[in-house]
Amino acid sequence: MKIKTLFIAPYPAMTNLIEECSQEEHKLDIEIEVANLQEAIPVARDAEKQGYDVIISRGGTSKLIENEVTIPVIDINVSGYDMLRVLTLANDFPGKKAIVGFSNITLGAKAITDLLEIQIDVFTVEKAKEVDSLVEKLNVEGYELIMGDVITTDAATKHNVKSILIQSGREAIFEVFQKAKSIYRMHQRQQQEIHLLRSLLADEAKDMIVLTEQGQVIFEQWGSLKISPVSTSKLMEQIQKNPQDDDVCIIKTFRQQKIKQIMKIKEIDEQVYYVFTFSKVAQERVEQGLHIETISQQPTLISTSKSMERCVSLIDNNLRNDQWLLIGEDGTGKKLLSQYIHFRKHKESGFFASTSAMKLLKMHDEMDPNICTLYINEIEGLPSTDIKKLSSKIENLVGKNITLILALSKEQHEFHSLIYHQDLIRVAIPSLSDRKDDIRPLVTFFIAAYHGQLGTSAIKMKEEAMELLEQYSWPSNVAQLKALIKSAVLEEKGYVIGKKLIQHLLGENNSNVIPSVEKEFLVGTLDEIERRIIEQIMLEENHNQTRVAERLGINRSTLWRKLKQ
Repeated sequence: MKIKTLFIAPYPAMTNLIEECSQEEHKLDIEIEVANLQEAIPVARDAEKQGYDVIISRGGTSKLIENEVTIPVIDINVSGYDMLRVLTLANDFPGKKAIVGFSNITLGAKAITDLLEIQIDVFTVEKAKEVDSLVEKLNVEGYELIMGDVITTDAATKHNVKSILIQSGREAIFEVFQKAKSIYRMHQRQQQEIHLLRSLLADEAKDMIVLTEQGQVIFEQWGSLKISPVSTSKLMEQIQKNPQDDDVCIIKTFRQQKIKQIMKIKEIDEQVYYVFTFSKVAQERVEQGLHIETISQQPTLISTSKSMERCVSLIDNNLRNDQWLLIGEDGTGKKLLSQYIHFRKHKESGFFASTSAMKLLKMHDEMDPNICTLYINEIEGLPSTDIKKLSSKIENLVGKNITLILALSKEQHEFHSLIYHQDLIRVAIPSLSDRKDDIRPLVTFFIAAYHGQLGTSAIKMKEEAMELLEQYSWPSNVAQLKALIKSAVLEEKGYVIGKKLIQHLLGENNSNVIPSVEKEFLVGTLDEIERRIIEQIMLEENHNQTRVAERLGINRSTLWRKLKQ
């Protein structure tokens, strides 16, 4: 009889690895759920009621749920291989770096950093609540990259610090499978009161959770959503921000599902309760062409190059303005910059909405009053007869506490009334070929992002492969680079992306590679330049005159004569 096992993964990227490893494990009947810290508690309780024999989780999540159930909770160790992988990944990031976590992470990390003399500081916490204040302190002290468990990376995101999640590898997964088989036992715990409450409230709200001011879960039930789309810690952050009754926001799950969240405040017998209800976003506005979302954290902008640094500086110095024009080729990141403007102006309050110019003209209903920023693209697709209509529509939106952001791929005279308006802040976004200094940090960022999102194994790129990317002209800009890196990390099964794979992915676009030629190579007469070319190819072909002649497209006698000149 197989052991009924629930694997609570603290981050989505772990699920692929668990599924792969479970195919080689025949004594465990494994189901997988994604939940972290407080949000894992209801998952664990449900697992016990459903007759699971054992629960597997990691770090702070396993420590929390082991106090909530009577069945065994097995903790996944962070192996030396896991630590070496994240340290290798972090090596390409500049600036001060730190590892923050419980002792199960930091003891091994300290041993490795000391042994290999790696310049990364290690900080140990005893309680989860210590992480936030520690990360905030490290941010003030100038640390630019923080590594740790999910709670650490969440805190880093909150304080706008770059972070890398320390993930568990195959070795750790197989080890915890062995632990589960050796200590499992069966038991079931009844919670009749919660079952009764769920049946009474089923018709009122299918998906809801009730919290006290201290973060205690008084009641919860999940129907169409199965589990809470927001962690209890995130809900507590909203409570601590002095919220108002009937606060509403749109959240996005890790599966990119949009959920509308409404919070109500109830006071009963001098005790304050926070009632969160969740429902799937109605599709009416999406069908009309208005895409609404909540920007919960500041978008990451890579601005190592002078051209991109000037672009970001212009935005930061004009955040009081409510009308913007972003001019840049397709794929340069106009929407990302518009989301950056929204977050810098409004933080986490209000919605970010985007639409095309044509769809905006077709809208007749009033927009949601919670929309703070409206991003308008595809203006070039408008017929000339509709340009005045769009200008009038925009004028009607001005003064309604909405930040308006227009996007164009290039300046065109027919849009004079839009692009030369006196109140607009005009931002020219450089193409990727004009910001070559950003290619390396962009590649590093994309590799790290996909490592966390998709659980890919690649953690760095060989120098010769990186140089090939720097020589490429990138006609589709950053969007093309991001797509190429995604293809590379999905195809690469090792830890390092090489030149051969990049050449393969560039394919026919190799014609866009810009050859690097030193100026001194082209100095002198035509005969002198020709002589240098022949000598260079002779070196490359190890003085094999047959191969040299083939590369130059001449016969051996002609080559011999030129060498004698």
